Amino acid sequence: MSYGIHWFRRDLRVAGNVALQKQFKKHDGRVVGIFCFDKKFLARDDFSVNRFQFFLETLRELKKELRAIGSDLLLMDVGPDQAFKLLFEQMNKTGVDLPSTISWSRDYEPFAVERDDRMKKFFDKMGVDNFDERDHLLIEPHELEKGKGEGYQVYSPFARKWLSLYESDEIQARVKLYKKGFTYLRKLEKGDAEKVFKLTWKKLFNGKMDIEDHLDEYIRENLKKVDVEIPPSGSVVAWKKILDFKKKIDEYGDKRDFPQLDGTSKLSMYLKNGSITVPQIIAVFDLEPYQKKSSGRDVYLSELIWREFYYHILARFPNVEHESFLEKYRDLKWGNNKKWFEAWKEGKTGFPIVDAGMRELKETGWMHNRVRMIVASFLTKDLLIDWKWGEKYFMDKLLDGDLAPNNGGWQWAASTGCDPQPYFRIFNPWLQSKKFDPDGVYIKKFVPELANEDPKNLHQPIIGHHSYPAPIVDHSIQRDLALLMYKEV
Repeated sequence: MSYGIHWFRRDLRVAGNVALQKQFKKHDGRVVGIFCFDKKFLARDDFSVNRFQFFLETLRELKKELRAIGSDLLLMDVGPDQAFKLLFEQMNKTGVDLPSTISWSRDYEPFAVERDDRMKKFFDKMGVDNFDERDHLLIEPHELEKGKGEGYQVYSPFARKWLSLYESDEIQARVKLYKKGFTYLRKLEKGDAEKVFKLTWKKLFNGKMDIEDHLDEYIRENLKKVDVEIPPSGSVVAWKKILDFKKKIDEYGDKRDFPQLDGTSKLSMYLKNGSITVPQIIAVFDLEPYQKKSSGRDVYLSELIWREFYYHILARFPNVEHESFLEKYRDLKWGNNKKWFEAWKEGKTGFPIVDAGMRELKETGWMHNRVRMIVASFLTKDLLIDWKWGEKYFMDKLLDGDLAPNNGGWQWAASTGCDPQPYFRIFNPWLQSKKFDPDGVYIKKFVPELANEDPKNLHQPIIGHHSYPAPIVDHSIQRDLALLMYKEV
């Protein structure tokens, strides 16, 4: 009997999963899924207890989904090297044929590229056919080049090339392909999904499988450490959120910068786990490139292109994970005042818009994008603290923490990355709050000790308050010091 195994990683969904669909067609629905949990993951610098819980619950939803449509998901309690070795040994022991094919969806993070190359060699050695497919990017790095295999390092020409490719018949055919999955998602949402898959792990092993699945145990144990509310997970929830955002996307350009408004999609945490992908979002919204130049749809499409841009940068320049993209800024003389850093993390800097953002992050595991830019600029150019400190803290707290866009965003704010904000453009936190939260609605929500303050007082230093601290620095002085720090290199 021919059958396939799909190795899930950050593509936790069925609809729009190109590799899984190829397996389905190849083996007439005889496909099962596997997820390999490597405990080394817990020791990574960018590990987050809260994000891990959201990921585990997404896995649980995927398992329910696969079982509902006739397949199954096995969580192996070891990394892929050991997991597939144990699995194949179990198959030989019980007389089960090795899979005809193993598939997975491509990833672009440095550790993932190395892992996938290693596993491909192992599968080849075992005589098991294997393949990978494009997944969470619509256009991959090798498809978008400016000649001689070079990639773009500046967003604007990258976006122009991306848009020109986007209009091609090949890419539009990809978009149309994703639309076919919408019927399935609608049925899944209503509980009417059909059992189109024809293989489970129990059936494959005829009930003789010794490998245990510890997913529920992991969820229970990790939940004890979680300190934010974990939102509902899975592809059905993500699908509903896309549809909700579709109703207000035309207002996105006008509302997205105001944190007190519900103007953003909040889809990023579902993108991180692969409950949805950028190509799916584009397909749902029927996004056309820059028809009105300033419409909400155009602005949102540009944000999706930024996301792809940062993945392309990470794929081509993996060193950005650990150092500044711009070599000249790798030796900046950061002040790295630890007391200031703690004040920033706790939301006690005396700058209300900064403190509101940091408290939102700590309390909810999410932060509004405009505020992310404000607090990142403040950390690097007011407090003169290394952007890598902020990047790491964000990865510790964000439910949507994702290496490529998080790293790209921090390096943009710190003026050390590709196509960064010029070092001499420094956000004034007082002007930012006055412009984007003029009535202090957002500030007062997350900094309740300022609830009774006149909104005008929230956009200037507050001195002598009984419970709110005075500003820990003078913005004008720190601005001059920041300019000097960058000029020195």
